[in-house]
Amino acid sequence: MSLTRVTVQFVYGALLAMAAVLTAPACAFAFPDRPVHLVVPFSPGGTSDTIARVLADKLQDRLGKPVLVENRPGASTVTAAERVAKALPDGYTLLLASSTTFALLPALRPHLAIAAEGAWAPVGLVAETPVILSVRTGSDIQSFAGLLAQARARPGMVTYGTTGPGTAPHLIGAMIATTFQLDMLPVAYRGSTQVLADVLGGRIDLSIDPVGTARRYIDTGSLRPLATSATARLSQYPEVPTFADLGIANPCGSFWFGVAGPRGIPQMVLQRLQSELQAVLNDPDLEKALARHSIAVVRGDAEAFRRRVRVETARYRQLAEDAGIVIE
Repeated sequence: MSLTRVTVQFVYGALLAMAAVLTAPACAFAFPDRPVHLVVPFSPGGTSDTIARVLADKLQDRLGKPVLVENRPGASTVTAAERVAKALPDGYTLLLASSTTFALLPALRPHLAIAAEGAWAPVGLVAETPVILSVRTGSDIQSFAGLLAQARARPGMVTYGTTGPGTAPHLIGAMIATTFQLDMLPVAYRGSTQVLADVLGGRIDLSIDPVGTARRYIDTGSLRPLATSATARLSQYPEVPTFADLGIANPCGSFWFGVAGPRGIPQMVLQRLQSELQAVLNDPDLEKALARHSIAVVRGDAEAFRRRVRVETARYRQLAEDAGIVIE
């Protein structure tokens, strides 16, 4: 090949690269030039809200612009997910994605557009926390064995709170009922704060909440813990059995969270968000802030996010089939 031909090819390649740069969306170079919205699918005061606010404080320091937390509870996270999915794919509207949105909805409501994996641009995994089953201290239920006895003695009368049909507490309650052949009644609420209020008030029997959400009530003696989805007994509650201790095979139930945006975010913007998120997750101050709420940091990139979605979706789909749960 002649030197002239090599030179022509080099110049042609350089011109193509320059053209790609010049035609890239202008927002990619200025991002961010205004506040970023982090939409939370649950009401204020719960675990997801705590994660969002700790994360937002750190992200805005990295991005140089405010990161505003926007609570949009309702419809088992569908309300918030649709709000973000329909937003402009410019990186300014993100979802604090939960396992409900990205594992339970695809397992139970695959017809929803937001349940399709390709509907989203994953930024990365953020955190996870086990759940804990609790009753009010004044309840006749003194232990997990006592819960089983009550449910068998009063079929359909023992109630547990959920944050909506098809959410993690609903499926976890169904997992327990299926494993031990119980008939328990799920009661739907808009958020875990309302669930706990009614458990404490004696209007329902059982809460199934992230440890950090229930912990202050357990520590003050208002709630009695019965079991946890943690992989090992919790150091603060070593007497509380895990699901595995109780004989629940292949248990599920940890709440996990990540950040995602609508499909179509420019690659340069997405890379900036992914880079800044990983930097924030490596901040020891963030790790300590979340640990105070019994929340563990999960450092996973976009591909790790996708892998977890696939594994958990399959697990919840099987659980729903075993429990006979169908969500229209």
